[in-house]
Parts: sequence; C-alpha cells; structure tokens
Amino acid sequence: MRKLDPKLFVFLLLLLASCKQNTKQKTVAKKVIVAAPQIQTPDSLSIDLLALQKQGKLKKTTVITVSNDPVYHSTKRYEALPLPELLKTYTTIQNLEADKYQIVFECEDGYKPMMPLQKFLSVQSFLAVRDTDAPKGKLWSKIIKDGHEMKAAPFYLVYQGVSTKDTDLKWPYNLIKIHLVLISQNIALLIPKGDAKAQVGFDLFNKNCVTCHAINKIGGNMGPELNYPKSVTEYWDKKQLKAFIENPASFRDGVRMPTPANLNTKEIDEIVYYLEYMANHKL
Repeated sequence: MRKLDPKLFVFLLLLLASCKQNTKQKTVAKKVIVAAPQIQTPDSLSIDLLALQKQGKLKKTTVITVSNDPVYHSTKRYEALPLPELLKTYTTIQNLEADKYQIVFECEDGYKPMMPLQKFLSVQSFLAVRDTDAPKGKLWSKIIKDGHEMKAAPFYLVYQGVSTKDTDLKWPYNLIKIHLVLISQNIALLIPKGDAKAQVGFDLFNKNCVTCHAINKIGGNMGPELNYPKSVTEYWDKKQLKAFIENPASFRDGVRMPTPANLNTKEIDEIVYYLEYMANHKL
C-alpha cells in the first residue's frame, strides 16, 4: 500500500478544518439573520385607533359629561379617555414643536377635519369610546344631520370647558385615525401668494370646505378633489358652481353636502375666485 506523503496529509487536514469552519460560520450567520427580531416602537406620527383598541390600549376610560354637545345638541355622557394622555405615550410626538404641526382626524367616511396642534393641546379633549346615554344594547345613539343618519362609531372626539361656538375646534365622530403633519407640508401649500382676494377665499375654504374636499390631494375625501387633475372651475360653469354651493340639494337628490349656513353670496364668490386661482397652481 502506498504511503501518504506527511506534508500532503497535513495539508488535507488543514483544508478539511477550514471547510468545516467556513460551513459553521455560514450556518451561524444564517441563523443570526433569520432570528433577527423586527423591532416595533410606538414612535409614529399616525395613530390607528382601531388597532389600539384591539390591543387593549383604550380601556382606561372614565365617564365624562359634555354640556351642549354640538353633534347631539344636548348634554351627553360618554365613556372616554383623555386624548393628550394617549399622545404622550408616543415619544416622537412628545418631542415635536407643536406650533409647526397640525393634527388631522381621519374618519371612516372620508371626512378629515384638521386644526393646529398647539390649539388642540390647549384644551381638554377626550376620545369617547361609548355613549353611556345610548339605548339599551347599543354603543351609540343615532346622529341625525341634515336629515341623514350618520354613524358615530367607532370613536368620537369631544371636549370639556370649551365654547361650542369656537369653530376652530373640531368634533369628529366616526373617527378611526389621527395624524400629525407639518404645516409647511400640508395646508400651507394651499395658501395663495401675492393675491389678497385669493387669500380671503382660501381662509373661507380652509374654514368651511377642506374637511370634506381636497385641493392638490390635501384635505378630506368625503367629497371630490377640486383641483387635480382638473379644477372644478374647468368643468363647471361659474354661475352654476356658485348656485350648487349655495344649495346642493337643488341639484342632486340625496346629496351629502349640506347647505352652507355660514356663507353668504359674497363669501361664496370669494371661494370660487380662490378655486380659479388654484386652477393655475396644480400639482
């Protein structure tokens, strides 16, 4: 039998050891990659309220009384929790400069009211999870608005110690999500430049229309987008558009858009002028 050269034998041993080591390293590396955990943090600028409810994070409620509730037009009692306390559990939100942000409330039906975050933090707000005055077996009493039955569930934003005449405060029901957005990246993009009349129209639009309608994809989607890809002023006759805003129900049966009780003819003209201005400032 031929003898194996000692040097060759040593070389083969070293080669075999090297292969085993490489295989072991690859196996270990593979295991580390597979086992690496996906880190979840609560730091976010969007809050999914339904997800929090499923996780059992909305259980610490107390019964509160809201005088002259502007939605139900009566004194109401709710099971609710302080919304600012919920926001404080998000460290990213804690560190925001409040004067630079807006809080946007996203409702299931597409309604998206918004308000300055600083204003929101200056009042006592609560996230209502149940109407304690609701009929037996129901979580919520019916909401009737402009002859239509509206859905209050799953959540409703309410306040204590505020005037219901303060139109800067939003009372969204059917609420599902909350977003915090930079003013400079949101509503500020819709502010006209160098046109005082358009500015007046913007102020009126921002106060009365943006919660339901978007311009350049900023705003609510309960109603149609008004500027992109085509401006509403490009496919509606100006006279007809004004008449529609004044009395939507005279144009469409069952229309969801309410008659604007707070707008006079001059103010509607100013809103339409602003829409014409924005037709030349699309995305």
